[in-house]
Amino acid sequence: MRHWTGRTRLLVAVLAVLLAASVGSAPLRPAATTVGAELTLTASQSTIGVAIGGNAVVAVSVSQAGSVLGPVNLSVTGAPVGATVSILPNPVPAGLPAVISVLTTGSTPVGTYFLKITATNGASTKTVTVKLVVTLPTGFTMTLAPPMRTVVDGETTSFGLTINRGLLAGPVGLTVSGVPQHATATVSPSLSILGNTATITIRTATNVVPGTYLITVSGKALLSSAVASAYLVVLSQTYPDFPVSGEPDRELAPGAPEAAIDMAITNPFNAAMTVSNIGVTIEGTDTSDQPGGCAVDNFEILAYGGPATLVVPPNSTRTLSQLGVARADWPAIRMLNTPANQDMCKGVQVDLRLNAKGDGA
Repeated sequence: MRHWTGRTRLLVAVLAVLLAASVGSAPLRPAATTVGAELTLTASQSTIGVAIGGNAVVAVSVSQAGSVLGPVNLSVTGAPVGATVSILPNPVPAGLPAVISVLTTGSTPVGTYFLKITATNGASTKTVTVKLVVTLPTGFTMTLAPPMRTVVDGETTSFGLTINRGLLAGPVGLTVSGVPQHATATVSPSLSILGNTATITIRTATNVVPGTYLITVSGKALLSSAVASAYLVVLSQTYPDFPVSGEPDRELAPGAPEAAIDMAITNPFNAAMTVSNIGVTIEGTDTSDQPGGCAVDNFEILAYGGPATLVVPPNSTRTLSQLGVARADWPAIRMLNTPANQDMCKGVQVDLRLNAKGDGA
């Protein structure tokens, strides 16, 4: 049998399956809901509290069963005197929450109020009521701005904290709660500040569970304390896949040594990605669907034999060799030396599919 060399080509495709699990702060569940024939209006909390000079926040979401929901307009009535109500965003886009912020001032009376939140979409209107409790401050107040930030998992965002000290002159110690698992919060300039402002930075990983989270900053001074809250909305990554590429490192011939593939894996996310299920399959040849063409059973795939998982740094591309995998463990293809005449495979192109699965590290 004659020995000859052939060419290979690759059709590269890989699905990025982002798995997520959380045992920390979880997305908020509805606390108050009004269901109608067309719209469903949901509030994340049934009662919110605020000290005079601070702001209270509540997230609301709107859905419509059985149809595509267009933008919905929100309005709020029942806020106390001296308070400013803002709604972000308004109108509310389909599939996203809105946050209602009530900022109080020194002229806002202490008491209990009932905020009537109304959603309007064409001729359909629905309402839900949230109780607002306004109390006296214990010495100082704090606010977080903006009342809502939206990120794609793997991204970083920040809130601005403002401290209204009144007569307070000493340091204020800060703690942050409500941050989802696989996300971190840092406070700048420090967790104990003498000034009036700070920045709360939240970094999410690609395996943060998408949802709406209530971020709360607690401040503690010698004889007083205060809290400020805002919402973090985490959306799923929009990447449908992550790129994988690679070329066999030698030409194929019947019975010749295998051609190994030093796969290059690109992590487009802002957090490390764990890659598993690395493999190669034969899709066909450019003549396999023709009578007498070169069939795929003339070739054999040698499975990947390296570590079960590899970690690719954020926003980078790494080959198997760069990740410490020896050539002997790369996935490979070889051409079998069969008793049959294999002349129909001369000069054929083999289509390969490279596969992997990516998770947040």
